[in-house]
Amino acid sequence: MPRSPRKRFCRVSVLGSGKVHEKDPVYQQAVDLGQALAQEGFTVFHGGFGGVMEAVAKGSRKVKGRNIGVTICGASKKANPLVDAEIRMPCWQSRLFKLVESGDAYVFLDGATGTLTELFVILEMTNRRLLKKPIIILGKKLGSLLNMLKKDPHFDLPRQLVFVRSIFQVVRYLKR
Repeated sequence: MPRSPRKRFCRVSVLGSGKVHEKDPVYQQAVDLGQALAQEGFTVFHGGFGGVMEAVAKGSRKVKGRNIGVTICGASKKANPLVDAEIRMPCWQSRLFKLVESGDAYVFLDGATGTLTELFVILEMTNRRLLKKPIIILGKKLGSLLNMLKKDPHFDLPRQLVFVRSIFQVVRYLKR
């Protein structure tokens, strides 16, 4: 049985590529992340489809945790079968903002343009003081990109942005 978290971060939105497959290391990382978060009592929110979203749902399910997929009504694909509950939104913008609203914290794994869109929306909302939630970067490629952007004096990265190298560090940070 998952333990109840002893912190205010109870819901974690996990964001990453929908294109990774089971043999991809990022997929396995997402399974392990979903499992670790669920073991600590976190509810995992994700985009509800394949790739990282399917993997965190699989990890959460392994330990009887709870995961919620936020999908788009009328999408050409259905939510992955590992989703415990589905929240259907009318369009991708509403879906993105539901994921933003639902998370008490955000964990980013590597992804493509969709993941970058999600990350930059959250960064901008944080910079404008519309959000005050932790943003955790676990993805190596995303971390490299953001470290490169940090060198530009016109590019502001919020204090809430944390770079980690392991799932253990994600969980430890969220438990503080």
